[in-house]
Amino acid sequence: MTKNELIAAIAEETGKPKTDVSAILASLGAIVAKTLKAGDDVTLGGVGKLSSAKREAREARNPSTGAMIKVPAKTVVKFKVTKDLADAVA
Repeated sequence: MTKNELIAAIAEETGKPKTDVSAILASLGAIVAKTLKAGDDVTLGGVGKLSSAKREAREARNPSTGAMIKVPAKTVVKFKVTKDLADAVA
């Protein structure tokens, strides 16, 4: 499902104009990014939980050359789906 398809589906389901739904989705993305950057988790009811985690620096192997390379530390986003959604999809 593309972003436009999602906006259309939400607009149809809620009866709200597509412009309002699009603005809400844009705000959601910005709010989630700001919250995760602050180190807090975001729970999306019925969908799952977004959290940020620090990944330590490490050494890895370049698959094409076999040479060892250094991978710097970074913060990554993790997502854990709710049990209800997982059961509904299974």
